[in-house]
Amino acid sequence: MSGARADIIFCNKFPHLVYVAIAYPQSDGSWLSRGWLNIDTGDCTEFDTALHVKILYYRAESDSYRQGGESIKNVWGGQGDAQFAIWEDDNFNFWNAQTNVLKSTLVPFTKVGETTGDALSAQVTFEADGVHVTTTIKNSPPPAR
Repeated sequence: MSGARADIIFCNKFPHLVYVAIAYPQSDGSWLSRGWLNIDTGDCTEFDTALHVKILYYRAESDSYRQGGESIKNVWGGQGDAQFAIWEDDNFNFWNAQTNVLKSTLVPFTKVGETTGDALSAQVTFEADGVHVTTTIKNSPPPAR
């Protein structure tokens, strides 16, 4: 067993609450999507301390807020690297998330990264401008032979 850390951390510098969903492959080739992790402005939160994956995708959405008389919701990770199932109304865990399951909606996610090591270690920061994301990848070393 490796002693390498495999942290998946999300940080919010945006001035509104941000909700994060993730997707990652299962051993049978299907995908699992999970959400929503709530991150307050100025906070950093690990998605799941037991999560050890080699590939990870994310999608984040802000709380709706008023600006210039309009209701606005920012979305990060919607660049369309892949589509996975989410449920807008509540927390979710969808197996076979690459398909439209149960009451889900397929939406674009963006790839955080991929590793050939034991597990991906990454930090994703949603910047204050509501547009940019800073991603830092720290790959764990490959297993010893």
